[in-house]
Formats: sequence, structure tokens, C-alpha cells
Amino acid sequence: MTNDPILHAIDTTVGALRSRANAHWVVAFSGGKDSTAALKILLAAYRRSGLQTLNLTVIYCDTGVENPILDLYVKSVLDDLGGELAELGPSFETRILRAPVQDRFFVRIIGRGYPPPTNSFRWCTTGLRIRPVSRFIETQDPKNTVVVLGLRRSESQQRDRTLNGAAEGPWQKQREGNKDYDLFLPILDLSVAEVWDATFWLSKPRSINATMLQDLYRDASGECPVIRAPQSPPCASGRFGCWTCTVVRQDRSAKKLIEAGYSELKPYFEFRSWLSEIRNDPAMRWPKRRNGAAGMGPFTLDARREILERLNQLEAVTRTEILDSEERGTIAGLWRLDHYPRLSFQVF
Repeated sequence: MTNDPILHAIDTTVGALRSRANAHWVVAFSGGKDSTAALKILLAAYRRSGLQTLNLTVIYCDTGVENPILDLYVKSVLDDLGGELAELGPSFETRILRAPVQDRFFVRIIGRGYPPPTNSFRWCTTGLRIRPVSRFIETQDPKNTVVVLGLRRSESQQRDRTLNGAAEGPWQKQREGNKDYDLFLPILDLSVAEVWDATFWLSKPRSINATMLQDLYRDASGECPVIRAPQSPPCASGRFGCWTCTVVRQDRSAKKLIEAGYSELKPYFEFRSWLSEIRNDPAMRWPKRRNGAAGMGPFTLDARREILERLNQLEAVTRTEILDSEERGTIAGLWRLDHYPRLSFQVF
């Protein structure tokens, strides 16, 4: 057995592929270094496995509020990756997943009046990332699906405790309600340096420009995973994630990217800071929750109108579409319901 950790990871993945050759393998690709290394190791293992075919799907979960720089990079990669994967295997494909319109970030904030997420009320990860992936798997065959994640030990002490407690090796179970499916973690024991070695040394997929990815990481490191392993901590500071993220006090990644010359991020950063500031302003919130309980409730309709107006201004400044027509229509419908509270009863 080889002592090289990357070759060992490939060998382990070869064994996993052979043991589940008839399964549907789903690679959760976020575009960061870890999911890139996981994808490259899986494809290297497939070429060494001797398997003639494999049912493989590379998925990207588009939250609609991803860091614009990384989102542009990932979608350009996926455009080329689809054709390249088709050459490697007839049943290889890429898919972009999105949450249903009613669960999307600004529909919840502007339409329903949800306050931005915090550590104690983190409603975003489940709705925007986990559920779209779970729904996709449910349309397949969950019992015969393996989801490949770029999770590693040594990322944090909390993650180490979770991974060590959940499984001895790269296989884990992901439970969603009364259903579960298998997780495979090919880079579980790789260090950061070894992840970068795998990203640069392994040749396929050619669609991934390792140098470009490294440049993105020069001043902002980490990635927000598509889904989490059981009980693992969510994305936090120092990671690429949503430009709207208010779970962290400061978006250091965005700040450092702006300092590095990505000035196009500045309007997003300013909007996010304003959204974080108004979150706990009593004047912007209903005096009670929707269920009548004491405590600040949803944003008022006036507050939601102000957020929408500022978002419209952000679209104009950045020349991007942040809210599509379906989302705007859904928001308008939710506003009408909130003129008649008895018809819009909902507990946060």
C-alpha cells in the first residue's frame, strides 16, 4: 500500500467505486478547493477502477446569493465540464440545483419578513443547500445513491469530533427525516497542502483551472459545503459562501477580496452590512411574532419595501439580476397576504 496520501485516497476511492459499481454517484461540487480535489480524486479512481461505466452526476447548489466571483467561476467551469464528462462516460452529467421559489433567500426576507440568519436562527443552510440536494436524491434512488463530499479532518476541532464520532473511515450516513443515503468522503484525511497538490497534479477534469482557483484563494480561503455531514458545523468565517451571510460578524473573505482588487464586490458588501445593521432594529420589525408570542416578529411591510428598493438599486449598480420575475411575483403575493394576517399565519 502506498504511503502517498493522494495515491492512498485514490486507491480507497477505487475500492469504493468497485464495491458500489451500480450505485448513482453524486459529487457535491461547490467550486472550492476541497470539492475540486474530491472530484479529481474520484475521476482518477474511476479511470483506474477498470469499470466500463458509472452513473455519475456532478451537482452545484445555486443559492442565488453565492459570492459573485466564485459563482461566476463555478458556472463557467460547469459549462465546460458537462461536455468533458460526456466524453469520459455516457452516463456522466452536471446539474445545477435551486431551492423552490418560496424557500429562496430574498423571498423569505422580503416576502415573508424573515430576519437575516444568525447562529441562533440559521434558516438558510437547510432551505438553500440541504433540501435541494435531498429533493434531487429523492427523485433518484436514495438507497442506491452515494453522495461524494469534500469534507476533511483537521479543518476544526469541532469537525474532527463530529467526523471521528460518526465514522472510522470515509463512509458515513446522511439522514433526512426518516430516510438516509450514503456519504463518501475521499479527502477525509488530506491536509490543505495535499488538497492543493491533488488539485494541481491530477489532470482531469481539464475544465478546472487550478491556477485561477488558487488566485481566488490568495486572499480568501475556504468554501461553503453543498451539504453537511451529520452534525458538522456550518460554513463560517474565512470561507466562500453567500454574499448575504449575516451569520458571521464580518465577511472577511469578501473584505479581503475587495482589498485584493475585486472592487465589484463592494456594493454587495455594503448591502450585506446594512442588512445586518437593521436586523434587530425594533422599528423595522413587528412587535410580536406571527403566532402572537412575545418578541420581535417579521420585518414590517415598510421595512420589506425598503429592502426591496435597496436591492433594486444594487441590481442597477452591479448590472446583475438578483431577483427574477418569479421571485418578484411570489413576493408581491406574500405582501398581499400580510395585509390580511389571518390568511398569512406562520411561525418562524
